[in-house]
Amino acid sequence: MTRSIRYWVEQTALALSSAVLFVLFFKLNGWVFANLAYSEGISWVFLPEGFRVILVLVLGLPGAVGLVLGTWFVDSALFSADTWLLPFLNGVVSGLTPWVVMKYLQHKGWLAHHILTMTAQRLLQMTLIFSAASAISHQVLWSLFDKPNVNSMVDVWPMFIGNALGALLMLYGFKFTLDRISSKRSTLTD
Repeated sequence: MTRSIRYWVEQTALALSSAVLFVLFFKLNGWVFANLAYSEGISWVFLPEGFRVILVLVLGLPGAVGLVLGTWFVDSALFSADTWLLPFLNGVVSGLTPWVVMKYLQHKGWLAHHILTMTAQRLLQMTLIFSAASAISHQVLWSLFDKPNVNSMVDVWPMFIGNALGALLMLYGFKFTLDRISSKRSTLTD
């Protein structure tokens, strides 16, 4: 297999794996936090937001493409077939917003190259930026397309809080796990 074909096969596999994992986390969040739903599409704890950030930080563009695909799959059950544009754009916003934020933070030098080197304070700041960007971009899209039962000026806050809590749980859990793995490796090599 030539190098470019292999590259595209790997990128496609990463994107499809990301899509499947995002859908599974979305379903898990709905099951675990069903009693904490604010409204359809907004939960007071939204673990998939943290997974969005992790996928984009670790995989870059293939992770973002996977998020777009996963969101399209989730939205296919939530929207009717005659309203294809809103779910289409919702998927694009869901996947590309964290990728654009990551690129901006990298450009500004605010994002560490590896999550292990991030301080707890920097991880919190990054999470709040990702959560705010996601909540605002979704609410703007939903208000532009008159999604039923949406009051963007009110709904943005529960979405931001849910995104932030879910992302913090996921990211700090991810960092904790990576720290433990790293410390075990250094203990084994010493």
